Amino acid sequence: MSGNVISVKFVVSRSDKNDKLFRKDGGSVHFKVDVSKDPLTMKVQLGGPLLRNGLKWCKRPVCIKIDIDFDHCNAKFNAVSKELSFPLNNTEEAYMFEDEVALPWPEFYLTTASSRGTLTCQLLDRSASATLSDDVATSKKILHDKIRCDFALIAENGKSIPCHTSFLASHSKVFLRMFETDCKEAKEKAYQMRLTEEAVNALLKFLYYSDLDDAINNPSISLELLQVAHEYDILLLEKALKRMLLRKSSDWYDTDFVVHLFQYALKLEGYEDLKEKAVKVIRTKSESLYGSAACDQLFKEDPESGKVLFLLCLRK
Repeated sequence: MSGNVISVKFVVSRSDKNDKLFRKDGGSVHFKVDVSKDPLTMKVQLGGPLLRNGLKWCKRPVCIKIDIDFDHCNAKFNAVSKELSFPLNNTEEAYMFEDEVALPWPEFYLTTASSRGTLTCQLLDRSASATLSDDVATSKKILHDKIRCDFALIAENGKSIPCHTSFLASHSKVFLRMFETDCKEAKEKAYQMRLTEEAVNALLKFLYYSDLDDAINNPSISLELLQVAHEYDILLLEKALKRMLLRKSSDWYDTDFVVHLFQYALKLEGYEDLKEKAVKVIRTKSESLYGSAACDQLFKEDPESGKVLFLLCLRK
């Protein structure tokens, strides 16, 4: 353990009961994932040496963050506990919490009898939350008051939206490389985006202060942001959007949007979970496919993807 972080290797073995439970039991960390639920639910129990020895330094309430990374597929997920204080008032000296997680289920299931990975446990000092709130407020003010902007993103409609190279470069390797070269955009201090004005504003809100409200309230914006996050290597945004889309109920999706999402996810590695989610939603909206312009366009312009969608929808 170093500071407030502990990282351990583990081996996950399938349960004997219907192959529906994967678990790891160790001296300090216990977790299990119930794959019979949708979305999956991860239950984490911390105890043993981690609590007895590693938390002696805790003087204030903290939260526990768990990250689990499986070696055999692109499966990585996390959970954060509610605030807790130490020592814990129970005889087992353990704390249990649970959170919904999203895993690429077909990849995760179709594997050997055991899987290896890394579990990282981090303690988050919530006494710093006030400072975090101040930082968010400051970043929000910098964006919306356009304080000393040195760059602009141009939306599809020609609208120029002022911003800062530091925020773009710190989140995107693509923008970082752009600003390190003598390219046209760096000289002109402006860059044309293939995004609506609403999506550009939503992108900047996330880059400056991690706001996803526009994407949550507008499926079309969420897809635009997902595409730009992947194209410009904005990993935090891509991960946040994937998680959000996987958690949304079928009612949140409109038919045209989910068809576009399927078509996009089908062509990318690491998007298997979103593809399966799109198919699941489309099955619930079969009647509305008749009037879907996106569905007509899919079968006309990309018939191979249309065939894949048709075959997947036939499966139970």
